[in-house]
Amino acid sequence: MKKGFFPWVCGIVPALLVLALIACGGSDSGPAAPVVELTLMKSSITVNGVAREYYVYAPSNLADLREQDARQVPIVFSFHDQGQTGEDNAKATRWHEVAEAKGFVVAFPCAVGGKWNMTQSSTAADDVAFVKAVWTAFQQASGTNAFNLSSGNPVYLAGIGTGAAMAQQMAMIGANLGTIQVISAVAGIRGAADAAIHNLPEGATPAGASLPVSTMAAWVIRDSAAWSSGELAQIAYWNRQNSVAASPKVLSDESFETYSYTNTANPLQETRVSTFKTPALSGKELSFYIWNNMFSKVLRFLDDTRINGSLHSWESIAEMGLTESAKEFSAAAGGKQRWLIYLPSNYTALTAGGKKLPLVFSLHGRKGSARWQAMMTQWHKVAEKKGFIMVYPQGPLATWDAGISKGASTPNTNVQYFLELLEELKSKYAVDATRVYLNGTSMGALFANRMAVQYPELFAAIAPCYSGHLSSDVYINYHQYPDVKTNVPIPVWQCRGGDEPFTAFPGGAKGEEEARTFWRVAVNKSPATAPPTTRPYDQLSPVSASNPNVTKVWEDTVPATTTQVIGRKTIRIFTDGLADYRWQVTDFVPHFWPLADQAEQMWNEMFSHYVRNADKTLTKN
Repeated sequence: MKKGFFPWVCGIVPALLVLALIACGGSDSGPAAPVVELTLMKSSITVNGVAREYYVYAPSNLADLREQDARQVPIVFSFHDQGQTGEDNAKATRWHEVAEAKGFVVAFPCAVGGKWNMTQSSTAADDVAFVKAVWTAFQQASGTNAFNLSSGNPVYLAGIGTGAAMAQQMAMIGANLGTIQVISAVAGIRGAADAAIHNLPEGATPAGASLPVSTMAAWVIRDSAAWSSGELAQIAYWNRQNSVAASPKVLSDESFETYSYTNTANPLQETRVSTFKTPALSGKELSFYIWNNMFSKVLRFLDDTRINGSLHSWESIAEMGLTESAKEFSAAAGGKQRWLIYLPSNYTALTAGGKKLPLVFSLHGRKGSARWQAMMTQWHKVAEKKGFIMVYPQGPLATWDAGISKGASTPNTNVQYFLELLEELKSKYAVDATRVYLNGTSMGALFANRMAVQYPELFAAIAPCYSGHLSSDVYINYHQYPDVKTNVPIPVWQCRGGDEPFTAFPGGAKGEEEARTFWRVAVNKSPATAPPTTRPYDQLSPVSASNPNVTKVWEDTVPATTTQVIGRKTIRIFTDGLADYRWQVTDFVPHFWPLADQAEQMWNEMFSHYVRNADKTLTKN
């Protein structure tokens, strides 16, 4: 156990339950493990006026895991059977031992009186709200059981008996907006959701009163080949949601006979039906089996609000062909920093004879990671296809500092880190300094803006994507900020999700317009067009799944050179300035990377066409 971790926990947790949870030897493979004593934390949270208890375990190296990759700390909820408690469930399933070995947080919720609200009855405890409250608590930076995780970290559900029914219920209902959208897989052992849950209307709202459209990696595990009516209903439900092929794949190993129904286009959309072999797998071995064979392989991207996003594979750094690098930079740059880099497989041939290659940076969001950014954006695949160097920097403490002030140049450790990283890459690789491009998402977009306002001459184009603007004051009163330059034009591609609320942007809709005007008018010298005052910004609504045709002031009044509509994307293109400016809205996308082809489109249509000359001017080809 990492020294210092649980003393910190003791400072924030009101009550600890030290269980004599002794590892019974063995893990998922190899010789018996040494005896390990683990500590569960007992906590409570008030939901709808009712105090609810739960037990939680965080791996002893949680701080290191977060620093290494904040998004690679999943959450597992394990639900107990009728008449039991979360403590009983921990003793039976040993999920906490799997969490220690595999690096995730596990929660063992307790039902009121040992009985889950199986039917969503309004007279019983709201168990869905309870689980959501625990999940939300894990995202806090301080307080009881505050692990500073992200709302995007994947969530997995498991349960036994009536706990299996609860797990399936959460998976079926939880995909609603406002609940836990990131549930990625569910495994129910000897149980299925109640008929009352299956009888809820599908594809409607609100949360808890309907069953939304949502794919799911779902597992029904049972004792007998004779299927119960509940199991049949559960299998049919997930087969319908996953749009699986009619014929399953038959699998068999020493533990299970399995039917695997999968979607032809995306095998992660799977309904797995397994029957125990004798003797039945149980305890830690069963939990390891579930983790290794399903949970650890799938996660959810929130890239389409109509269908609760899509399922994707967990990809390691090695599987993506990336290399992790680190260097001790100057104290002003924060000391040791890390990044991931991708070189095209034909790098040697591409750089023969002294040839140099373009360089693209992509910056992750708050509580994100370089690895997550790579999985989400897939820029490295474009680098392989188009022949450029791709780098995903890791922000210190999984964040970025975009601090900037009036009256004097602002010392900024992250800015210095980026500058020294760029020099390091230029010294080690065949980097064409005239073709350096910068992309960022969320807080990474904020930092991309921060770098570009002070050092536009370093970049041939930038693409800050979804939210992530600087403050309105920087854009309006830029002449009062000595670090902000407006004398160097730069191509800019900004984008947002159609289902992102204006509140996601500094200054709301007005701040969003000020950011667009800054780049389009103040920097790139397009003709200024002031938005009208007849419709206040605070009366506007974003494009949404329920009303995809809502118009916004800026789209109504500022004429673009051309408008490009590709599927869900609407891109307004301005070519009337010193450099191109693009504003993209992607329908049915929340605060998330637009679509799988976004990186390649940005490369093909903007990045690849611009070169930054030594005199700070641009050349467009």
